Amino acid sequence: MRLILAWGLGAGITIALVDLLASEISRSITDTDLAAAIVLLDLMVNLALCGFAGYRVAIARRELRPGLEAAVLAGLLAGLGGLVYQMARGAEPTDASETGFLLAYNIVLAAGAGALGAWGGSSGRQDAPPGNDRGARR
Repeated sequence: MRLILAWGLGAGITIALVDLLASEISRSITDTDLAAAIVLLDLMVNLALCGFAGYRVAIARRELRPGLEAAVLAGLLAGLGGLVYQMARGAEPTDASETGFLLAYNIVLAAGAGALGAWGGSSGRQDAPPGNDRGARR
């Protein structure tokens, strides 16, 4: 449980900080293509962090589910960070449907990336290689 919390909280806080940085940079840019590139780069970093958190937990626990839990926790924290950012900025009033969409969007993306990472971590590590460890027979 501690490992899931550590990786989930670490990845979630990192994602929230990257989102904050990307939002602040894209606010001051007038070129729409550059702003879209920053948003795309932010999304790729988010997916990579969620997938990496899922991978690290799954490889340590040798199970898929703990890795997925860590990634979903990271997505939940990223979504909550986005809501706090919107409230602090006060740019647009958010209603319940927008709030639910933002949280669900972050959780679903994190779950998708975390599932791939956790699958790789849970199936990639073996305690012993196939066969015996005595070497080749002559």
